[in-house]
Amino acid sequence: MNSKFHIFLDIDGVLATSHQYNTNRKKWHEMYDCYRFDEKCVKVFNQILDNISSPIIILSSDWGKKYSIEVMNEIFKWNTVNAVVTDITPDLWGIKFTSLAQLEDCRADEILKYVHEHQIENYIAIDDLDLSPWISDEHFVRTPRVSEGIKQSGIKDKILSRI
Repeated sequence: MNSKFHIFLDIDGVLATSHQYNTNRKKWHEMYDCYRFDEKCVKVFNQILDNISSPIIILSSDWGKKYSIEVMNEIFKWNTVNAVVTDITPDLWGIKFTSLAQLEDCRADEILKYVHEHQIENYIAIDDLDLSPWISDEHFVRTPRVSEGIKQSGIKDKILSRI
């Protein structure tokens, strides 16, 4: 088990699949105006968390632009995620990046800025966007099938091999 391990976490395409964010109005949280995460994705993520003694979750998702850390922790609780959000990456959208073609570059830059400013060595970024041009394979796992997210075959093992 590793201590002080940081997970830069995206939500859509990782914990919430395209089914949740396209069609899941039945499982809507009225107070926070959001949908439930995929239960199987949460189960896999919780299994990953079981292998880390002190996981530090940094939200790198666009959800961090809409919700505070406190609200995200309530959303995590509602979704039975066995961790809390500790922080949110800086928002560089509209400052350094302004085009949707720059979305992946922007997300990677937000993560790397946080890593640099906080002098983090042990981390992984989990995202459905392709951040591999900017973040090495050692620190990045992509969930390329947004319909499956983190529950996609082989993803859990790939993440665990980097912890």
